[in-house]
Amino acid sequence: MDIQQIRQQFDQLGDIYPTDETVKIESTTIAGVRCHWFIPVNATVGELIILLHGGSYALGSLHSHRAMTSHFASTLRRKILLVEYALAPEHPFPAGCNDAEKVYRHIAAAYPATSIFLLGDSAGGGILVSVIHQLSGTPVKQPAGVVLISPWLDLRCENESYETRRANDPILSKEEMKRFADYYAQGRIEAASAGLRTFGTFPPVLILTGSREVLYDDSKHFYDRIRTVAPFADMITFEGQTHVWPLTAIQSPATISTLEKISAFMDVHG
Repeated sequence: MDIQQIRQQFDQLGDIYPTDETVKIESTTIAGVRCHWFIPVNATVGELIILLHGGSYALGSLHSHRAMTSHFASTLRRKILLVEYALAPEHPFPAGCNDAEKVYRHIAAAYPATSIFLLGDSAGGGILVSVIHQLSGTPVKQPAGVVLISPWLDLRCENESYETRRANDPILSKEEMKRFADYYAQGRIEAASAGLRTFGTFPPVLILTGSREVLYDDSKHFYDRIRTVAPFADMITFEGQTHVWPLTAIQSPATISTLEKISAFMDVHG
């Protein structure tokens, strides 16, 4: 399949369960980037979430993440801004990171008194960490907190979990990940790997991963490094779960627990 066919297939993940119809969706353009507000009933005042979707840096859209984001907004009781950043291979690194940074800077300026959380799944987690690195040392207001779900942070694809968890991961493989890493990095693998960057400080961070992921070590290695500089860092492994489990099973006990932990984290750091 060509990349357009793969994108169409990936978008079908958004049809697995229905959107929460109580959540209002408003599309807009921010700093030249297509974005979508998810506005739940009784949204918490003074807090919002910017969500960076996954999709191996080359896939993902409003369609793929509409349902999940709507349920996140409703359960977390916070407005969520879904950012449709530029995708590889047409727009390789750092295009997607630059889009997300532009949106964050705009929102930070437009909502100076608001606590802004960043949430990213899979490649969206990599974009998110890159944005924080790009904002380091600038006067821009930092996020109140960061949530990473199954983040893909090391595009070298050499971590041991690619082998030790290969038989347990029905979704991702080392071969597939290397192909998408090349689409995105186009010869700049280390520069494009957000998890390899050095941070002097980092916002409070909650890392959530499944025990059956070949990307497990991406979370573990990043957690081991970032907890030395973040004021708060926690990593929770969900036993028996595969890559970005809320995207395919919003009502599962694991997803319900996931949202409870995210909500508690945001309540503390908002």
